[in-house]
Amino acid sequence: MAELSLLIFTICLQAAIGIMLFITLGKQLYKEKEFKGAALVAAALSVVGILASLSHLGKPLSFLNSLSNLGSSWLSNEALLSGAFAGIAVLYALVLYLKPNQTFDTLLRWLGSAVGLVAVFSMAKLYTTTIVPVWQGINTYVDFYATTIAVGALLFIVLSLKQLQDVDKRVYGLTVLAAVVIQAAVAVPHALSLGVEGMAAQASAAILSGMAFVVGLKWLLILAGAGILMWPSIQKAGVELKSTSAMVYAACACLVVGQIIGRYIFYAAVVAMDIGLI
Repeated sequence: MAELSLLIFTICLQAAIGIMLFITLGKQLYKEKEFKGAALVAAALSVVGILASLSHLGKPLSFLNSLSNLGSSWLSNEALLSGAFAGIAVLYALVLYLKPNQTFDTLLRWLGSAVGLVAVFSMAKLYTTTIVPVWQGINTYVDFYATTIAVGALLFIVLSLKQLQDVDKRVYGLTVLAAVVIQAAVAVPHALSLGVEGMAAQASAAILSGMAFVVGLKWLLILAGAGILMWPSIQKAGVELKSTSAMVYAACACLVVGQIIGRYIFYAAVVAMDIGLI
C-alpha cells in the first residue's frame, strides 16, 4: 500500500504522544516513580514516525520544503509540530537516563504533552481539509485523538507494569474505555452518512461495505482490548504482577492491532471528489 509510510508515521507518532501524556499524568499522581522505559519507547516511536514521514516524501531534504508555508499550510504545521515533539521526546529520554534534573524533567514532560496534542490536531486538520469525503468531518479528529489516548495508555501500562503494580489503575482503564467508546460512537454514524452524500462518499461507503469483515475485526479487537483492561484484578493495587501481566499484554496487543487495522481502513477507503488535494 502506497500509504504504508503514512500509516506508520501517524500510528507511531500518536502512540508516542499518548505515552508522553500518560507519563505526565503518572508523574502527577505518583511523583516518586520514574517511567524511564516508557520515555525511551516514546522517543523511539517518534523517531520511527519521523523517518517514515521522510520516506513518504521521497527525499529527506524535501522535509525542509514542507516547512516553507508555516501558518498557511497544515502540511507545514504538521511537519514542524511533529518534528518538535520528536525532538522533545528524545531530549526527555536523554535527560532521564543521562542527567536527571527534576525541573527540566517537568518542563519537558509538559511541553512535550502540549506540543503533542497540537500535533495530533494538525494531523487531523490536514486530512479534513482535503477533497476526500471519508476523511472530512469530526470523525478524523476523534479517531486520531482516540488512538493517541488508547494506544498511549496501554503502551504506558505495559512499559510501566512494575512501577504501577502497587497503585490503583482504574483511571487508565476508564480513560481507554471512554476513548474507544467515543471513537465507535462517532465512527458508526459517520460511515452510515457516507451512503447518502455525493458520489465519492458513496464509493467510499461501498469500499467499507466490501471490507465489512475487516471493519468488524477492527472494532472487535479494539473493544476487546479496552474490555480486558477493565478486568478487576488488573485494576487493583498490590495484585501480583505475574497474575495480571499476561492479560495486560493481551489487552495491549488487541487494541494496538485493532487501531492499526483501523488506520489501514482509513487509507483504503479513500475516494476523492476530484484529482488532487486542497
